[in-house]
Amino acid sequence: MLSKAEKDYIIELLDKGELIPEDFKYKLFPTEHEEYELAYAGKMRKEDLLADEDGSFPMPLQIEKVFNSQEEALCNEWKNMIVFGDNLQMLKTINKNEDPLIKDKVKGKVKLIYIDPPFATSDDFQSKDGAKAYADKKKGAEFIEYLRKRLIVAKEILSDDGTIYVHLDSKMGHYIKILMDEIFSSFDFSEIIWVCGLMGSGDFFPKAHETIYCYKSKTAVFNPQNRLGLSKRITGALAKDDKGWYYTRGRESSGGMNCLKTYICSDPNCSKEQAIEFANSTRKQPVWSVWIGKKEIATEYNDFPVGTYAYTSQDSTGYPTQKPEQLLKRIIQSSTNEGDLVLDFFGGSGTTAAVAEKLGRRWITCDMGKLSFYTVQKRILQIQDSRDLNKITKKYGKKARPFTTLSLGNYDLKAALDLEFDKYKTFVSGLFNVDLIENQIGGYTFDGKKEDDPVIIFNYDYHKDSNVDELFIQGVSERVGDRIKGGRVYIVAPSTRVDFITDYEEMKGTRYYFLKIPYQIIRELHQKEFKKFRQPRSKNNVNTLDESIGFSFNRTPKVKSSYEIKNKQVKIIIHEFSSEEPRSSKTIEEKFLSGFDLLSAVFVDKNYNGEEFIMTDSFFMDEIDYIDDKLVISLNEKSIGDKIMVVYTDIFGNDLTECFSI
Repeated sequence: MLSKAEKDYIIELLDKGELIPEDFKYKLFPTEHEEYELAYAGKMRKEDLLADEDGSFPMPLQIEKVFNSQEEALCNEWKNMIVFGDNLQMLKTINKNEDPLIKDKVKGKVKLIYIDPPFATSDDFQSKDGAKAYADKKKGAEFIEYLRKRLIVAKEILSDDGTIYVHLDSKMGHYIKILMDEIFSSFDFSEIIWVCGLMGSGDFFPKAHETIYCYKSKTAVFNPQNRLGLSKRITGALAKDDKGWYYTRGRESSGGMNCLKTYICSDPNCSKEQAIEFANSTRKQPVWSVWIGKKEIATEYNDFPVGTYAYTSQDSTGYPTQKPEQLLKRIIQSSTNEGDLVLDFFGGSGTTAAVAEKLGRRWITCDMGKLSFYTVQKRILQIQDSRDLNKITKKYGKKARPFTTLSLGNYDLKAALDLEFDKYKTFVSGLFNVDLIENQIGGYTFDGKKEDDPVIIFNYDYHKDSNVDELFIQGVSERVGDRIKGGRVYIVAPSTRVDFITDYEEMKGTRYYFLKIPYQIIRELHQKEFKKFRQPRSKNNVNTLDESIGFSFNRTPKVKSSYEIKNKQVKIIIHEFSSEEPRSSKTIEEKFLSGFDLLSAVFVDKNYNGEEFIMTDSFFMDEIDYIDDKLVISLNEKSIGDKIMVVYTDIFGNDLTECFSI
């Protein structure tokens, strides 16, 4: 309720034509609260978020490459998607449902959403190979609102008969549960406990599980899965062969009876007693590692409580926080049928995409990290060599169906300018939030509107011999006169075709704003300054949460490099590195960075086939040797083909790609 003083104050502001402070928004337009809800600092109204008042807008998708679609007949069929970009921008793009690549193909048709976001903890979790999984920068209310915004838009694009799974741990899960109760209030709820093994020291109760919140709409499909029963040891015998001592045993489970052969000591010359002592003394409690051939597929901790037999069977990508394919298999089979669309907008290592592919589902995955992007691309391109979901001793054996890689928010400028003009108009209208509605003022036809202001999209191909200059502005001004009510016109054009240094030119009381490609920041027109996601310089931080505001174009870094072959190693030597990212878009700290400080990571394909980049190695800045003022990356010569493809990525996400012929 507004007090009399507040009412008088607002009336005074309106009389003066001044803006009403943000603090009065919720008093003037109060939100109807649910029976209970989570209150915290920075919580936006749902209506404001969906109206893009958070500063994040839908962005057009730009195709990078189409894979496994050689046949022309497949060109117009559905293609699965790996999207590099901010996932909130992607969700808003889907929700707007205007981008020609996905129009009427995704919104309202997503049957399953699974996400595994970083858990907003100040601790550094480690993957099994020792790499830190993440060191999250967002904590508390900031993390809650970060995830809430994405869940709100996700609800808008989910099918009416869809299901969403959110994978969390005990640090923040209880807060997100309350949020999801608000957002998915009409859905059926189930809490799934995933036993992932004991973690932590003996100083306190160890972490033994993570939680998956499942919200299923009333009409969503649910396919009951086989019950995961307890495993029970039936028989056993200790024996040895030329590989060492092993233990054979029969095991009865919900899947029936099976026999396992477990190696416990790799020295066949030691005694039986020594083998048993070795197996039990190397860990705090007796452990039997289960092997098939040379592949370790599971680990049994003898003293686990009931129901905690944990499988680790998966094709490891080396990506921190990777989840097992068997876990996603159970989720996807439970909540979808063959051909349904699955979405994971925290793509990570690409487990959701890989399992959806193997199960015959359509899929979309998104991540803003380059390591994730190249990891998922490689995983799908080589999926035929990965394990079958039903028989882990067999390979999957099938090539992936057609899929495409796309960029969102970070674009290839040349590809944008090479589009046919109609497609170019559609592309730039998405960049600048322009509605492509032709409208006439004083006999001049404008291409669209930005809010209520007219927009001209300069046809640089048609006007080959002229630019957006004073004569061009005069020509428009003479036609429209003083009929422009808002007093402003927007002109979208490549920056090289605009002759004005300033961001606008005023003529006869109307301001003509230049929306240049690449974009130059005009703070007057935007709630937030454009911001690029900063790529990490350490693998420890690949899952750090961050956001992008607006869009940018890839500005190729400058690299001076060479290679040499020495002592059965190929060494890639980086002599110089610099980034051409404009200083205006950098933080105060980044304005003082130069040289190697601007390098994020180097991604390598040691057997480049001339067509597809398949990452074999990744080197973040903190992993690269610094020798004699140069960076040196060493590769084993045995595994190298005739060509090496190298991608250098700076901290702004810009790439330079080069190929070495060995």
